[in-house]
Amino acid sequence: MQKPKAKKLFFIIPLFIISTLLFACSEEKPSKPAADPDSPPNAISISSKVIVDGDEIEFDAYNIEGDNYFKLRDLAYVLSRTEKQFDVGWDNKNDAITLTSGKLYTVTGGELANRETENKYAAPTNSKIYLDGEEISLTAYNIEGNNYFNLTDIAQAFDFGVDWDREKNTIVIDTGKSYKPQ
Repeated sequence: MQKPKAKKLFFIIPLFIISTLLFACSEEKPSKPAADPDSPPNAISISSKVIVDGDEIEFDAYNIEGDNYFKLRDLAYVLSRTEKQFDVGWDNKNDAITLTSGKLYTVTGGELANRETENKYAAPTNSKIYLDGEEISLTAYNIEGNNYFNLTDIAQAFDFGVDWDREKNTIVIDTGKSYKPQ
């Protein structure tokens, strides 16, 4: 005859193990590509100056396959209190990034911090992306747990101007202008 304590443990231990596994699997984990030590990083830190509405801002940004990618929350932070402001949210239940145009950005901490100058590995972002409740398709990469979006995609989505001054090696973001394809 089995003792009552043994019966309880028989049920409690498997429940503990299952709940621990479910909790561990539900946590958001940044995607990271398998690093091939023989291949170079695919995200090259940009050295260009960035001017936003006349002010020079230091961004943590990368060039990936010829296009410039900026940390999404940094862009939202810098564009706050402009005509082109937008908020960024995370829907854990649906594994989705939510963007809300015209809404003041909710600061989470760490925006514009730790400008990186070394090249990194970038993995495509697999999360769905919603703009004002509608699913959209934007090119984005995850670098060390942060989402980086193609600057021109964001400029087009929120209708702000982006120009390139080759002579000055400068990216110019102008919220007073509308987006124009290059």
